[in-house]
Amino acid sequence: MNPWPRQARILGICWRAAVTGEMEYRFNFLANFALSMFWMLWAAAGASVYFRFTGTVAGWTQPEVLVVIGLFFALNGLRQALLQPNLERMTEYVRRGTLDFLLTKPFDAQLLVSLRHLKVNNLLDPMLGLALTVVGVALSGRGVSAAALASFLLLLACAVLLMYALSVVLMALAVVLVAGEELGRVSFAFVELSRFPVEMYRNPAQAVLTVVPVAFLTTYPAAALLGRLDAYLLLLAPAVAAGAVLLATLLWRRSLRSYAGASA
Repeated sequence: MNPWPRQARILGICWRAAVTGEMEYRFNFLANFALSMFWMLWAAAGASVYFRFTGTVAGWTQPEVLVVIGLFFALNGLRQALLQPNLERMTEYVRRGTLDFLLTKPFDAQLLVSLRHLKVNNLLDPMLGLALTVVGVALSGRGVSAAALASFLLLLACAVLLMYALSVVLMALAVVLVAGEELGRVSFAFVELSRFPVEMYRNPAQAVLTVVPVAFLTTYPAAALLGRLDAYLLLLAPAVAAGAVLLATLLWRRSLRSYAGASA
């Protein structure tokens, strides 16, 4: 019997419960939406400074940079809504021994620990970011073909998998280190570096961000949508994402071997 539909159904129940609970405080939800919109518009306006005296920076026009900024806000919103609330609880699970309770559930422990909680206040952030992406594409004057859209969706899915893999790696570190309250900052810093195209960084920073691989988060998906992506990346990106998830899973399982439990 395939366990994935059952596990997806259980995660759906957890998320619905989170939405129901948070909707009791609608003002907080609307206030966070307004704040997110403000910061996104502020970032878009701030990017115009780079183009005050030039039409392009490192080969990117202002509308094209808006596409990257929009993708950054979309991915960071997803990180804040789904990955961050689970990562923040990991150290507490280990210290209090409540991780034992989750590990004994008839459910994939990695999925349960990494995706169980949902921060509803940030659920609209990905849509805001994608809206700015659409505006950037429209202002660029580039038409979006079916092939470009398909390539974009593929690379965007790879970007989400890379963020998830990083979150699982940090959770594995939290199991080993126990005192890992600041690990969430690593996740934020990783995504924050993708706010602008990697070509706008100087070497060796540009080369590092390509290898790490920060470039796969926003720069390459934006390039795919704008029709300026190197074809080989359509094969490389899925391989990098799959490899990252596999490595993260192996590190997670290895970290559990060192977990002594509440009895330690």
